[in-house]
Amino acid sequence: MPTQSNLAMTLTLAGAIACSLAIQARAESPAVIRLAQGQERDLKPVYKGDMLRPKVTLIPNTTVVPIGGWINFRVSSSVSGYGHLYVLSASGRAQVWLENVPIVAGQRLVFPVGSTGIKASAPAGREDLMLIVTKQCIDGFFGYDTTRTPTVVDHDHKSFKAALTEKFINMPRRMWGYARTSVRVVDRSLPTWGWGKAQPDYWAGQWESD
Repeated sequence: MPTQSNLAMTLTLAGAIACSLAIQARAESPAVIRLAQGQERDLKPVYKGDMLRPKVTLIPNTTVVPIGGWINFRVSSSVSGYGHLYVLSASGRAQVWLENVPIVAGQRLVFPVGSTGIKASAPAGREDLMLIVTKQCIDGFFGYDTTRTPTVVDHDHKSFKAALTEKFINMPRRMWGYARTSVRVVDRSLPTWGWGKAQPDYWAGQWESD
C-alpha cells in the first residue's frame, strides 16, 4: 500500500507525463504543415475579404470604330493586384497588350495611359478583348516580367485560348477575376459593314463567370 508521500510523488509524475504528452500533441498538431521536401509552412488565417473573387471592368468608349479611328478603355478592379490584357484580333492573330502590370483597388484608369488611344487598323471585323486581374504575378507568355507593349504571340485563336486556360485552370477562383468585351472595326469605304453576319464568341465555353 503506497504511503501518502509515495502517492503524491506518483500523482506528480503522472501530471508531468500528461503535460509532456499535451505539449507533444500541440507540436504535432496541424498548426504546422510538414511538406514532402521537409520544409515547414505556418498556417495563416484567411479572412472573408480574401475569399472574394476580384470584380473587374473593361469598358470601351465605343463598341464600333472605323479603320483609322481611335478607341480607349476604362478599366478597374475591386482588389489590388496585377492586370493582364489579351486580344483576339479580326486578322486571326492573338496579342498580349498587358501582363503583370500593377493595378490598385478601386482606381479607375483609362487604357492606354497617357495616350490618345489605340488606332484601329485593317482588316475590318470583331476584336475580342479580355482583362484578367490576379492577386499575384503570374507566369505569363513572357514569364513574370511586366509587359506594357502590345505584342503578337505565335498562336491562332484556338491555341491561344487553350494556352491561356492552362495558366489559370489550377488557380483558385478567389485569386483572379476577369472581364470581356468586343469591339467591331468597320471599313466605311465599303457599301455595307456586314453587321448582319453572325460572329463567333472566341471566349465562350471556358470562361463563364461564377
